[in-house]
Amino acid sequence: MFGMDLTLILPLILVLGFFYFFVIRPQNKQKKEIQAMRSNMKPGDEILTIGGFYGIIYAIGEETITIEMLPDYNKALVTKSAISKVVNSGDVEETEEEIDELDEDLDVVDAEYEEIDDEK
Repeated sequence: MFGMDLTLILPLILVLGFFYFFVIRPQNKQKKEIQAMRSNMKPGDEILTIGGFYGIIYAIGEETITIEMLPDYNKALVTKSAISKVVNSGDVEETEEEIDELDEDLDVVDAEYEEIDDEK
């Protein structure tokens, strides 16, 4: 009878062990790394937000950060949880160069429109 109970419980224990080592533990480790990165930020660091905006940290508060958005240096207030990662200056410079190239390639043309007669 004890052997029958062990065969029923063993697969459950194996599945729980799998989830712990391959799902829960790596997720907790990643969460700690992100939390450490966000607590070690300082003014002057170049960051990437989760929305894809590059910026430079201008001021840090309890839960919010004021950043200067690149490339125009407009200031924005975001929460600390909106910071995806701290990037090095080489990544930001390459992005600014790509933006400048795109601006040169784009010719902005006013859209043509057609007036519609309402009388039918």
